[in-house]
Amino acid sequence: MPRDPLELFNDLPDYPGKTPPKNRPTTNKSSLGDEELGGAKGKEFIISGSKVQLYTVGQVAKALGRKPGTIRMWELKGWIPKATYRSPAPKAETLKGKTPKGRRLYSQAQVECMFTGADRFKIDDPIRANWDGFRNYIKDNWLNET
Repeated sequence: MPRDPLELFNDLPDYPGKTPPKNRPTTNKSSLGDEELGGAKGKEFIISGSKVQLYTVGQVAKALGRKPGTIRMWELKGWIPKATYRSPAPKAETLKGKTPKGRRLYSQAQVECMFTGADRFKIDDPIRANWDGFRNYIKDNWLNET
């Protein structure tokens, strides 16, 4: 029985040399998976000494197939709670008369909650959308991590 020639390479690392690359991004698998989150990619932030995967409002919008302004409007109307985290505020004033704030950041559990609620209550379908069910689902299942 002939052996598969690729079996000879199974013990090799996925990079050449002894030192792992420094510029290669680490892959963090979400419980839903990046493909299922519409390709949204979070960034790692260190909060209270531990690494946390957080998503900007743009990445949340990408996961839900919406625009970032829509997610901000949902927050403004109280359909989703305010973002638990914010990135550091810019040093300079960006708009006259506005206090500079950081970007909204959502945890992976919060993004998955929104994604699951949107899928379960068909908010993409204008005819079958159950917005009351979506809002109640978010209120009951939202994780406020601090």
